Amino acid sequence: MGRRGRPGPRVASSPMAVTYGQIASPVLVDRLERAGGVMVMRDGHPVAAHFGSTATEVAVCVKCVGLAVRSDLAVLDVTGAERWLASFLADALGQSVPSPGRARQIAGTWCCRVASDRAVVVGPWSTIARWTQLPGDGTNERAALTLVGPRVSQVLADVGLQNDLEIEGLREGWFADSPTVLIRESADRYLLVVDAQQAGDAWRELLDAGRSLGLSMVGADALARLAAAPAPGIF
Repeated sequence: MGRRGRPGPRVASSPMAVTYGQIASPVLVDRLERAGGVMVMRDGHPVAAHFGSTATEVAVCVKCVGLAVRSDLAVLDVTGAERWLASFLADALGQSVPSPGRARQIAGTWCCRVASDRAVVVGPWSTIARWTQLPGDGTNERAALTLVGPRVSQVLADVGLQNDLEIEGLREGWFADSPTVLIRESADRYLLVVDAQQAGDAWRELLDAGRSLGLSMVGADALARLAAAPAPGIF
């Protein structure tokens, strides 16, 4: 995410703070395995590659809605005075900084400007590692879930998540006893950030709400295949 030749985003002598944590907790991994997830190690973390058939999961995402628990992604909060945060993000992104309420994706990593003095960054573990060079701690553990498919708006509405967002828009809220950030990645794809301890409950509520709409669990391989060969209306 940093400009070419730089080890990662930095702001010298800035009153910035980063909070982050392990989202691939043993409890969550165990629940994924019991749900039929075939776990593989990627970027040093256990990830559900698929739940039996990647081709079937791609079809679910194209026709109905797929739900993925993103243990392949790390989540962190970056907070600081507005001018420092804006400078930090400009250096990290190498281009215009998203305004509050907006998000921008660079090289597979989402920078979500939740407020003028706070951003939530979601991306691969190896990329996020570069962001943790600022002073921080591991107390604010978060988890990310992806929902994708033509029926995703109905699923989100059924669980009380307002999803009338523009693409690259975001909204903070409350879901499954957890503060949440909902980001609209594209027309039929959303990223949901919740507390890691509540990720299992959020996943279960979404499954229950979406069952009648054909929602099924999907793995990282299906998402990668969709990204490589986008289906009309999804990306």
